[in-house]
Amino acid sequence: MDNHWKRFINGESVESEVTPSIYRSWQRSLEYRVDHTLISNQDILSLPRLSERREAKEALIRAGETVLPYIFDLLGSTNYTILLGDNDGYIIEAIGDAPFMTKAQRVNLSPGASWSEEIRGTNAIGTALRDNAPTSVSGWEHFVRDNHFLACWAAPIQNAQGKPIGVLDISGEANHDQEKILNIAMMGASMIKKNLQLFELENQLKFYQEGAKLASSLLHQGFLAIDNNGIITNINSFGAALLGRRQADIIGRPAADIFSSPKGWMLSGHSLDLHLKDRTGKEISSHLKRVVNDAGEPLGAVGTLQSNHRAPANTLWVGRSRASQRILEQASRVAATHSSVLIHGESGTGKEIIAKSIHQLSPRREGPFVALNCASLSPTLIESELFGYVEGAFTGARRGGKPGKFELADKGTIFLDEIGDMPLNVQVALLRVLQEKEVSRIGDIKAKKINVRVITATHKNLNALVEKELFRLDLYYRLKVVTLELPPLRERSEDIRELVPHFILKACESFNGQPLGIDEDVYSYLLAHSWPGNVRELENCIESMVALADSSILTVENLPDELIQKDSKSECTTETLLYQQTKQTILYALTQTRGKIAPAAKILGIGRNTLYRKIKELDIQV
Repeated sequence: MDNHWKRFINGESVESEVTPSIYRSWQRSLEYRVDHTLISNQDILSLPRLSERREAKEALIRAGETVLPYIFDLLGSTNYTILLGDNDGYIIEAIGDAPFMTKAQRVNLSPGASWSEEIRGTNAIGTALRDNAPTSVSGWEHFVRDNHFLACWAAPIQNAQGKPIGVLDISGEANHDQEKILNIAMMGASMIKKNLQLFELENQLKFYQEGAKLASSLLHQGFLAIDNNGIITNINSFGAALLGRRQADIIGRPAADIFSSPKGWMLSGHSLDLHLKDRTGKEISSHLKRVVNDAGEPLGAVGTLQSNHRAPANTLWVGRSRASQRILEQASRVAATHSSVLIHGESGTGKEIIAKSIHQLSPRREGPFVALNCASLSPTLIESELFGYVEGAFTGARRGGKPGKFELADKGTIFLDEIGDMPLNVQVALLRVLQEKEVSRIGDIKAKKINVRVITATHKNLNALVEKELFRLDLYYRLKVVTLELPPLRERSEDIRELVPHFILKACESFNGQPLGIDEDVYSYLLAHSWPGNVRELENCIESMVALADSSILTVENLPDELIQKDSKSECTTETLLYQQTKQTILYALTQTRGKIAPAAKILGIGRNTLYRKIKELDIQV
């Protein structure tokens, strides 16, 4: 039948004797001035350009990864090559029988070559793309004579709008005369199209999931999502902090395992309420809403988590660790008394916060809370600040005089921070005020009765100062009727997961910005740091991260250099991380077993004696 091709080349009319799509393609080939006697070496990509095109068509190649081998196996015969082309007609992928692929390479039927009609004339790949329809081109139907040994079947791969975005081609020897092969090519193109649609759905789902993740991280309360099987699929950092666990330890677990819910709890049940009560007495409950599809079938539930537990102190102190619970309970008990309180702790541990908490929980809560840092004033000024002065008491004294902090704190609480830095002469005056319960302004002979509770704080060892005669013994005993020891942050590292969201929100409000989320990976660095500056250092760190943030999620890249740089000369960072991780793991097991040693040891895979020893070493309170 190649006489039809020869007669067309010679200018004779063969329109009624040739398949219409082939004839139209021959006509276009003439218009493109394709040389029917010569294999074109034009438009063949170099390896770097082919790599670039393959990278640009990565989704198409990935969609065809399983389809091309499947089609080759389905043909059940050798002497075929399966080709994947892009929307421009460039071959970007090929598999098949090695001997036949060698023959095909002689006519550039191989990756990197363009088989558009403009370059190759009539051929299955180019014509299928041009007509946007399945096409078979066999033997003499090819416009270029040297391609007459080929039989090719191609089907366009279309997008959702029906536009061709690629092509699947099956090529073999021209003696193949199998109509079913075109159907196989069409099936393969359809499979690749479905794979691409699946990828798009996956991308959309990923996009929506990331959006939901961001939205949940920005909520100022706990967020929880549960699928139709009762599995927790998402919880934000606030929700995880409420539960006292890591997000990674919650997501993927059955809701009934995390909450104190009936064993048979299901989303289809009458009530969606979930509850939890931990060893500290904290009660957590959920408010969930069912999510259904258009047919009314349940998909899951989403909602919020909140604590129904009121801590013994107010929200000034952030943290629910055992160490925090202990200090808050002590503060709550001492608040009901009128005793003087000495708060001891490292710098930045929150001594003023505890002092304010005691004041707000005390019967004096309606009175003033007046604070003074004794280390911030010179010895000549501290006495006038504490006790005030009358007009003319000294050069530069304000007209009309000025009341001191004790007068201002009448019927309330005075907080003297860094009491260890108070000069000895002022200590004498302070002792007299505490004994007489009256104060005299500098330069005045009259005394004024006052009703003030005194709370002091220091990071120094007052006992040592007393021995060195830098602090009066009688004043020391007056101030330390009740002593509270504040734990450093490294000893209550469990609170970091609550402190961080608190400080993020505080910093965002300070900068008048939108609330930010935080990536889970950041916590591994925060938990590994020893925090010599305690909570104040952590707050400054978070404030710095928020100030320099360039996205809605704080990541490891936002951390200060000193937290991410590894000291090759010391193993303290590794040791600190190991210490924190070990402590966190044991605390998690104890939480799961409500403080019971034997079950916790079983969870950890260690003996009870080993667990007891670790609890003692890590100073874990059971």
